[in-house]
Amino acid sequence: MRLSKNRAQKAERPQREKRPLKERVRRMFGKRFFAGSYSVFAAAIVIAIAVVLNLMAASLPSDKTQIDLTDQSLYTLSDQTRRVANSLTQDVTLYLLAQSGGEDETVLRLLERYADLSSHIRVETVDPNEKPTFLDNYDLNIERLYANSVLVECGDKVRLVGYDEIYVSSYEMDYYTYNYTISTDFDGENALTNAIHYVSSEDIPRVYTLTGHGESELSSSVATLIERDNLETSTLSLLMIEDVPEDASAVVIHTPQSDLSAEEADMLIRYLDAGGRIVLLTDYMEAGEMENLLRVTQHMGMTAGTGLIVEGDRSRHVNRYPYYLLPEVQSHAISDPLIEGGYYVLLPLAQPIQTVEDSEATVTALLETSDDAYSKASGYEMTSTEKEEGDAEGPFTVAAASERGEGRMVWVASAGLLTESIDAMVSGANSDLFMNSLNWMCDRAETISIRAKSLDESGLTLTQAQSSFWSIVLLGVIPGVVIVTGIVVVMRRKRR
Repeated sequence: MRLSKNRAQKAERPQREKRPLKERVRRMFGKRFFAGSYSVFAAAIVIAIAVVLNLMAASLPSDKTQIDLTDQSLYTLSDQTRRVANSLTQDVTLYLLAQSGGEDETVLRLLERYADLSSHIRVETVDPNEKPTFLDNYDLNIERLYANSVLVECGDKVRLVGYDEIYVSSYEMDYYTYNYTISTDFDGENALTNAIHYVSSEDIPRVYTLTGHGESELSSSVATLIERDNLETSTLSLLMIEDVPEDASAVVIHTPQSDLSAEEADMLIRYLDAGGRIVLLTDYMEAGEMENLLRVTQHMGMTAGTGLIVEGDRSRHVNRYPYYLLPEVQSHAISDPLIEGGYYVLLPLAQPIQTVEDSEATVTALLETSDDAYSKASGYEMTSTEKEEGDAEGPFTVAAASERGEGRMVWVASAGLLTESIDAMVSGANSDLFMNSLNWMCDRAETISIRAKSLDESGLTLTQAQSSFWSIVLLGVIPGVVIVTGIVVVMRRKRR
């Protein structure tokens, strides 16, 4: 028996040695060891995947990884900016001038969004304390340097965008309380895009403003807009020359008070036939006035209608002022940005623009009144704004763009278009229309309408119909509902 047992034990030994290594290790370390090993291995794989995903995310543009949640969309760049960035063929460097640790996060993030648009745009931060001679390399006339200003450089051209141009503050007086209020706009995209366009452009268009006929001078705010859009301006007197200068990309005629001479009208017509461009803003013209000026507009397929327009549709004029028109904005390269933004254009005391029959020019309406508008032939002498027998009926065109060959003209028949108080009532949409017209004249659609973003509470422009509706709701409907509800509650309690 003992011999057989020993033989059996010896027979079993080779079988034990033949067991798999995995089973022998499991016997040595137990099930817990393998469970823990699997957990460590799985955790290592998850960490590796997370590292790879983070590296991939870090290589993506910031606009793909960071969502703009600001109310004003401060970090969302417009299509115009994207077109400017995509058209770059030279390297542009944006230097943020700020002390280390004192960078404005809003400006810095905005610059990063620019760098994401094009491989030609690079962003660097320069601390003036660490590099005090940095700006000495540039020919800049700086009276005061604000922290977080941006120096835009491309080749030999530079432009300094001051911090006060990025955050623009304005002061307005409340004539009821005689107190000043401060409003702040974030105009970073407008200032930076125009600076990039300036330093990367070879030719700067020149705009001439006509003088010698009592024309109104452009306001300082409009002059600033023209400068920021990289347009050079000069005055032009046709009495001293034989032809409009060849370098004139456009001529602005701003509300002349007296007529052109026949020779001046001929000059402007020759200029248009040679591919010239004119932006015309006019005050009300009585019949028989401004015949030479109208000869120029008629050459471009437009003439002045009779009278001043009164709007009969309460939703298309300012509350209580039916001659302060809020016309319908029509589709055109000039006006499409305003349509997309849902903005009003405000025209006080406007005159109809009529199309000349059998003209070789193509006329496109930019602004039109409603069908309920009517024209008062007595003009400024009107004694009533009510519709009377004999009043011409709308709709009327009050702003139009005309093309004849390579020549172009934009005509707005309201002298108040660029009045600052009028423009402020529609949040700058009037000046946008004017600047868009200039840029269209200069074949620069990429710079049309980049609006500043207000950091204040937004105001409302209400039409007569809207004002009446909300007055009824706030003063009638809501109090009435509250009173009726109170009566019902009281009656139910009494019954109980």
